Amino acid sequence: MAVKCIVVDDEPLAAQVLVAFINKTPDLQLLKTFHNPQEALLFLKQEKVDLVFLDIQMQELSGLEFMQLAPPGIHIVIVSAYDEYAVEGFDREAVDYLLKPVSFERFARSVQRVLAKNTGAISQPAGTDYIFVRTDKRIVRVDVKDILFVEALRNYVAIQTTTQKILTLQNLRSFEEILAPFRFLRVHKSYIISLDKIDSIERQRIFTGAHNVPIGDAYMKQFMEAINMPR
Repeated sequence: MAVKCIVVDDEPLAAQVLVAFINKTPDLQLLKTFHNPQEALLFLKQEKVDLVFLDIQMQELSGLEFMQLAPPGIHIVIVSAYDEYAVEGFDREAVDYLLKPVSFERFARSVQRVLAKNTGAISQPAGTDYIFVRTDKRIVRVDVKDILFVEALRNYVAIQTTTQKILTLQNLRSFEEILAPFRFLRVHKSYIISLDKIDSIERQRIFTGAHNVPIGDAYMKQFMEAINMPR
């Protein structure tokens, strides 16, 4: 099935280039083009969208702010004339960062990266306490009770269990959504941790097994409330 996508760019000419590229790519289905990011966010809440091609500098709302407000599980490819936002874009789990003017060859490589992430999807059979994760050419069953934490790397997500580390092409938001009912919590822009596997907490670090995980400032209040401890 084609990947359903939208374009969000307040520059009509730049948006037209992306639309032309999308129409040349059989794996993509363009649902709509938006010049107003607020309208795009409303659309995302109402329709099933797999991928957003997103400009960074827009008047109504910046691309980075857009990523914070977008529903979880949507792939984001940033398309910008400015390279200084690349690090922050990847920190916010962008699949790729394209610099304008974008060539079709570079655009096509980005699409392949998105498709690879789709094939690396995680799944949880209804009513079970385990997930299936695609890694390399295998699909691995992972018992939720064995997961210590999940870490976002540049192009991968690492699942750290009590016995091994499993790498998959995926984004952290997908894990956050599927693991939340099992008492997992986002404690950092790059980490989700099992609250039931915490051994101790010291100086904004969580110790679990032989590992330790940082607590981000923006997540501290929510974390302390989750473990029912005053700050």
